[in-house]
Amino acid sequence: MVTRRRKDTERFTTGQIARHCHVTPETVANWIKAGRLKASATPGGHYRVNVNDLVRFCKLHGFDVPPEWESGATPPTVLLIDDDPELLKALIPNLERPDRRVLGAEDVAQAGIMLMKYRPEVVILDLHLPGTDGIRIASILRKEAELTGTRIIVLSGYIDEVVQEAMKDMHVDYYINKPPDFDRLDAIVSELLASTSPLEMETRNR
Repeated sequence: MVTRRRKDTERFTTGQIARHCHVTPETVANWIKAGRLKASATPGGHYRVNVNDLVRFCKLHGFDVPPEWESGATPPTVLLIDDDPELLKALIPNLERPDRRVLGAEDVAQAGIMLMKYRPEVVILDLHLPGTDGIRIASILRKEAELTGTRIIVLSGYIDEVVQEAMKDMHVDYYINKPPDFDRLDAIVSELLASTSPLEMETRNR
């Protein structure tokens, strides 16, 4: 039996992207290194770009998007990681939109599986989780090749100066006090999904 590969798992090389955008492969590599274009790396150190990420990049920067790319793309993903099921039930429907999918994970094990399966563009995580903390998860995100461009929002009832410094080191984009204002959180998610450079924003307390 032959298994067809899903279109949304298609990967592009820097050479393929360069030819489409009429630039050099070095320029594409620089986009990736600057965090403007999300990519993963092969064991040999070569970049590969998922069709979803390439479609969003091209739309954002005015490059043509072939119909076959569009049909294979899926909406950007937002992953909520919090051990409070009631908060997840409240947040998910408030953040869902036709142009984004929102998923929830209640523990670290489930979160790890979903992070690697869906490669979310934005992760919203509780600072205090059973068995670990949000800073540790943020550290893992920044070290994992396929997740380094993921935008991070931390939720917490209290954040001291030590934690603030740790979040800056992990390039956390926002930290928000609990309980979060749903409208404000939705606006921040929209801002991060539209942003081009995952590691340039200064951590801000909202």
